[in-house]
Parts: sequence; structure tokens; C-alpha cells
Amino acid sequence: MEVKFSKIHGLGNDFVVVNELEGELVNDKAGFAKKFCNRNLGIGGDGILFLCKEEAADFRMRIFNSDGSEAENCVNGLRCVALQKYLLDGSKRNDYKIETLAGPANAKILSFENNRAVVEIEFLGKKEFKGKSSVEVGEKKFEYLFVNVGNPHAVIFMEEPIKDFPVEEIGHRIEFHEKFSPSRTNTEFVNTVSKQEVNMRVHERGACETMACGSGSIAIVIAGVEQGFLAKGEWVKVNQPGGTIEINFDGENVMLKADAEKVFEGKLEWGE
Repeated sequence: MEVKFSKIHGLGNDFVVVNELEGELVNDKAGFAKKFCNRNLGIGGDGILFLCKEEAADFRMRIFNSDGSEAENCVNGLRCVALQKYLLDGSKRNDYKIETLAGPANAKILSFENNRAVVEIEFLGKKEFKGKSSVEVGEKKFEYLFVNVGNPHAVIFMEEPIKDFPVEEIGHRIEFHEKFSPSRTNTEFVNTVSKQEVNMRVHERGACETMACGSGSIAIVIAGVEQGFLAKGEWVKVNQPGGTIEINFDGENVMLKADAEKVFEGKLEWGE
């Protein structure tokens, strides 16, 4: 069976995007993700995004990580599917309500040029700050702030520079730590620059270290505002390897804006 796809990234957090608005094309979505996210033997990507029909919204986004696990939400993914729908619609409208396993979100294309869009997300899902705790990894103890934004995040504000920190090693061990069993966790390693700016690297559950994470950026700002590290009701820059996401959290509402870019499109053969 022939499956059309687009390759779209949000600040380097890259996805294979499949349109299933006219009907399901892929039954084994976990197997599809494991095969085609492989960077040596497939297309390559941090996950697969499916645009699915949804009566209560313009469409539903389903996301499968590169290891085949299904995630509740992905904010970088929301920007990518919003861009894909904008292109499918022939640029005739620029705002969409998108449903996810973690709840709905509103997306708006603020600008578009050369296959790159600035996308604003009104995040309508969970914003649960669950307080401070700690986890031991080997001989090191890490204090973290736990946030649920529809998916779990352990946010670690650090004095140690994150530039050369072993994110892949420590993040992997935290993800699979018994404390977060069975659902596992995403982990953000953060240096505070000011109350309006942070630097971060992220280890994503099911995808290892990625260049950017939208839901992780939201979790950082929620945690920082709740603890007084970051400015409430102001735009905060979250710098990460792939670029910068801006977040505004006023204690109740979350807004986000950043780029998404379509890189190429193609067709592949898939037999189940």
C-alpha cells in the first residue's frame, strides 16, 4: 500500500506526518513508527504524527514515538500538524482546534513563508504542578519539579552548565527509574539565565535526547513560575539546541509560539 507523507520539524524535533483525514491508512501505527523513524533504515524522525478525523475538533493528532509507544501529546507536533493542515487547506484558513489524548489545543498560523510558519498554540490541556521531589541515579541525587501537562515531566533546574552534561545517559536512567514506572517520564535539564529566559536540553520518553520539546518547555515555565524562578504572565524564552520557544503562563493559561517547517514530502510502501 502506498502512503503519502510529509517530513516536518519544529525546531529540529522532526516528524513523519501522515494524513488520515479521509480514512485510516496504517493499522499498525507502532510498527510503522519503529520502521520509518529509523534514521539509517527508514525516513528518520523523533516520531510519527497522524492527522485523524475528529467530530469534536478540526482534527485529532496521534503521535507515536520512534520506539513505537504512543504519547499523550507533543506541542512541537501540534505546530507541525497545524502547518500540514494549513497546506492541505491551500492556506485558506489559519486557525484550528486540535484534539489529542491529553485534551484539546488551539493552533494559529501567524505567518508563513518558504514552507516555514510561525505557529501559536493556546494550550488547553492539563497544567498540573505536582511539587518537588528527588531521584537518585548512581551516586548522584537530582532534585526535580514534577509537572503533568498531559504527559509527565521531571524538570531539573541546575547550577551545573548543561552544555556538556551527559543528558542521554542520565536522562535515560531517569526515564526508566522505578520511581516513574510504569509510564516513565520526560526529563528537562535547565539553566536559568533570567526570569525571562532559560537554556534547556531534554531527554524525551521513547525518543532519547531531541533538539527541542514543546511540552517540556511548557513544563519548565510552569515549574519556574510556581517556584518563583520565572516571570508570571510574561513571555519567557526557552532556548534549546533546535532554537527558541516562547511561553507565557499567567498561572492559569498557557500560550506558546515558535517555528515549524516542512522539509520534503514523498511516498512509501507499507504492507501490514
